[in-house]
Amino acid sequence: MLSACGDPAPRFGDTASDGLVLVRSVGASNEIVRVRLADSAAQAVTATPGVEETWPFWSELARRLVYQTSTDGVWHDLLLWDPDRRDTIAIARSPRRDEEWPAWSPQRPEIVFAFRGGAPPSGLVIADVPSRTQRLLAASGKRDFFLRPSFAPDGKSLVAQRRGSNARGSSLWRIDPGSAPKPLTQNPAWYDMKPIYTRDGSEILFSRRAAAGGASDILAIPATGGAPRTLASNSESNDHTARPSPRRDEIVFVSDRSGRSALYLAPLAGGAARPLTADPTRQYFAPHWSPDGERVATITTPHHASRTKLSERERLAEMHVVVLDREGRTLFDAPGFMPDWMPPWRER
Repeated sequence: MLSACGDPAPRFGDTASDGLVLVRSVGASNEIVRVRLADSAAQAVTATPGVEETWPFWSELARRLVYQTSTDGVWHDLLLWDPDRRDTIAIARSPRRDEEWPAWSPQRPEIVFAFRGGAPPSGLVIADVPSRTQRLLAASGKRDFFLRPSFAPDGKSLVAQRRGSNARGSSLWRIDPGSAPKPLTQNPAWYDMKPIYTRDGSEILFSRRAAAGGASDILAIPATGGAPRTLASNSESNDHTARPSPRRDEIVFVSDRSGRSALYLAPLAGGAARPLTADPTRQYFAPHWSPDGERVATITTPHHASRTKLSERERLAEMHVVVLDREGRTLFDAPGFMPDWMPPWRER
């Protein structure tokens, strides 16, 4: 916790910027845990040996947590957890479909998710939480499937990554309910990925690398289509996973330009980036802004570690979730991965 060099201790309350939900490796399975930043207390959400729980995402509007479950690491179902009633229901469960990549609408209690298997062979579905109904948003094929859907701030449109049928290229597509999906980028020579809207919805940030391999850059493209502009690029490094601040015109992103994966802050309009992390013993990945835009949750691994798979139990145990302020000071550090922001609980 932050307390060195005369810096004041961080203040934590009970908003969504003051607590986390994350995944921890517990024995032979992955379980979901809530963490209260004020005192680092932890509370188990799941305890299901033999079932893998991953990718928890909280919606303040719906007051629900959605997460993926799997018993074989191949097929996934989506479950909803109610923290008030402490019960769980299935929002998408089918033995013939693999449901992944859930994302909450910022305006309605709805979830969009990607699926593969069934009829059509793949696509995107929107699930309404109160009515427990689902509707097909976009259909795709067996090999050209959607992934990583993300809502616009007004909730009226979405962007998603779409793998090409040649399994090499990947493009970005805009989806407006009631209309056919429209490509924003469509060049098989490029692998475009991890799209996300800026806070005003005017642009979409994404990562791009050559389909044949090589370094990745961060670009922004108008949400209505057009020529993209480069935000972060270095011929000798990978710049990727840009996330726009919910309160300021800035982005946080991942780059290995220092010789290891670290986090950087940069103006959304373009310009020099400043390092947010500087620990030579750790690598940093997957930044997530707090809703108030004052903190960043990130995953860290030892500097020597390569990309970790969910089947590598010992490597998963080395992963930590760290919370930083905008100056790079550490406010929280504990074992875990796949964090999202969620209000802390109150003692009864």
